[in-house]
Amino acid sequence: MKKSHSIWWMNPAYLFLILMSVVIAGGYLIPGESYLAFYRVNKFINDSNIWYSILPAVCFIVGSAAASLMTRGSGTSHGFHDMLQHQEGYIKGWIKLLFGLTLFGYAIWFLIMIQNGFSLQLFLNVVRGEPGAIYAITENFKTITGITSFTNFGIPFVIFAVYYQVSNGKRTFNLMIAVVLVLTLIRAVFFSERLALMEILLPTLIIILAVKRKQGKKLPLVNYYPFIGVIALIGFFGLSEYFRSWLSFYVNIYPSFWEFIVTRFFGYYVTALNTGTLYVEQLGLQSIPFPYFTFEWIWKFPGLSDHAYFSAFGVNPEAGINNTLESMGNPEFNNPSGLLLPYQDYSLIEALMFWILLGYASGLLYDGFKKGRTLGLIMYPIWMVGILEIPRYLYFSSGRFFPCWIMLITFTLMLHYNRKKIISWQPAGRSGTT
Repeated sequence: MKKSHSIWWMNPAYLFLILMSVVIAGGYLIPGESYLAFYRVNKFINDSNIWYSILPAVCFIVGSAAASLMTRGSGTSHGFHDMLQHQEGYIKGWIKLLFGLTLFGYAIWFLIMIQNGFSLQLFLNVVRGEPGAIYAITENFKTITGITSFTNFGIPFVIFAVYYQVSNGKRTFNLMIAVVLVLTLIRAVFFSERLALMEILLPTLIIILAVKRKQGKKLPLVNYYPFIGVIALIGFFGLSEYFRSWLSFYVNIYPSFWEFIVTRFFGYYVTALNTGTLYVEQLGLQSIPFPYFTFEWIWKFPGLSDHAYFSAFGVNPEAGINNTLESMGNPEFNNPSGLLLPYQDYSLIEALMFWILLGYASGLLYDGFKKGRTLGLIMYPIWMVGILEIPRYLYFSSGRFFPCWIMLITFTLMLHYNRKKIISWQPAGRSGTT
């Protein structure tokens, strides 16, 4: 994609600057009385520790800006788009494979629930707002590491299917996409996995906008989509919380549903920053002997023991933050803040280097996304989800992201090493690089 085809808010530096400015300012400016009144927790963010939040945000932006400068003037690629048009069998094979893997994951997912007592009546109780019903559903669900994670193959499935359909003007996989969307919606509303829906919808939107912009089509109000998106996100958040906690508890506490939703929505972000600050204050920097939180997917890799880290280092890496949360925080708002969590793995300098590198990687992927390189095109739409989750959760190191990125990288490598089979692939060393 040419530079003129870019949309300002897709730039990771701009996106992160706006996001973290709002979250950090909100976390700092909200008075302690409001933390106690709305979130039932003390305020730990103050003048002496706010820089713990500001520095990593600045480092991410610096890293992203550095990547933009380093890649200025680099060439574009058409390999992925040529493959979509001239090698339909190849991309269709991937789409069908990923759809099958996703359905397998959901089949296991529902089987576990049924075996643990899930019933239609329990589901209807949630819809009616029966107290405790949604928590009963959650208790009936126990994940099987490496098996239930198959549901996350739905992310690369949607990425490939949407690219194929939007680029070629076809509707071949509409039914498959609808099935995955419905299954994801069930997870989001009834299992408090709103992130699962965001992992599907945001990449879809990004891909549609990018392809249409490349095709020269007009996109009304596209520069205002972030603000429209916040309103839509709050609306969906309200829908899920209506079943999850409003009907069963908070209807008797808050004067209005709207006040409850706005307060709780922003609360998830500012309390995450507040909780992350608490961990830094109480546990210090590099509180564990070897990185865990920034490489969580490794320690929770399928086949490894749940106590792999403890077996290696004699320490439960989550014990410190869990005990601190129980004794000084509010377990209801247990997000640790992805922005501050690396401090538990690293020293100050190492943590800041982590954010510079992550920002740099984000900038490289964005550049590849703009210029049509395969990995950037397919990875950056879901990478944006990870950026948006940083105030709350370190998505990039999570086990749920692992099936997605490993599949996308595998696809890119296979496409690269089979480029001679792509009819219009450019020779290596020219503008047709992957």
